[in-house]
Amino acid sequence: MSRINVDSLAVPAFTVAITDDGVLRYDGINEPLCQLSGFTKNMFVGRTAAEFMSAEGARSWETNYRRCLASGVMDEYEELAATPSGLRWWRTILSPVIDGNGRIIQLLGMTADIDERKRAEIELQSAVFVDAVTGISNRRRFDLDLAAAMARSRDGGAPFTLILADLDRFKLVNDTFGHEVGDEVLRQTALRLRAGVREKDKIARIGGDEFAAVLSTASEGAIAVALDRIGRQFAEPIDFGRLTIPVGVSLGAALWRPNMTAEDLRAVADAAMYEAKRDKAA
Repeated sequence: MSRINVDSLAVPAFTVAITDDGVLRYDGINEPLCQLSGFTKNMFVGRTAAEFMSAEGARSWETNYRRCLASGVMDEYEELAATPSGLRWWRTILSPVIDGNGRIIQLLGMTADIDERKRAEIELQSAVFVDAVTGISNRRRFDLDLAAAMARSRDGGAPFTLILADLDRFKLVNDTFGHEVGDEVLRQTALRLRAGVREKDKIARIGGDEFAAVLSTASEGAIAVALDRIGRQFAEPIDFGRLTIPVGVSLGAALWRPNMTAEDLRAVADAAMYEAKRDKAA
């Protein structure tokens, strides 16, 4: 098979020449792809990816090309790439072009702009992990964050802390003032909890009036400081103008130890939280 001239193709396409010295240089880009990407033939043809792309972008593109070369078969992939037209999602079908001696002499890439569809897909996937009322992570996302923290601790040995938080008398707030006020109390709780932890710490709403946090705190003394810092965020009532609602929160903590499971952590933190709640009621 001879080399392909992509100017004859109606779909957005490019070609990469496979040279004897192992350098991958583009030897074709057609007008439909120029219009989509913002590249011109002068910018593209005869150059390597590193000569007109960022170092990271060039490495990503060349990795895709060399994977196709190594397999010798068609490859399909999606990628986020910066081109003159902006940062966009693309889907590319990459095919080896083989000469009469069975040698790969070129790669043919046919690509499509999938940016709108991909961003909608990502937004939908993200929504699966967001609590609809408070806007912070939900239970599903938190379970993943907790599992990730446990994996890091098992690998590196650095402990972390699980915090559970339960609002005091939240049912009374809902019954007395209605769910609209109750939802605002939940939103304010999320804001106060976020203000009481560090930026890298993870927080979530994991139930009706239950919240949780994963802190990089690694000692009992540091846990006491963290609990005090969070508790102080709830010292002032929530002001609704004509209505002021005191917000109390009961906190429980569990410091991760080797061989603890997620269930072990939750049980320890849960017991501490309900002990704090009982102490308030006494």
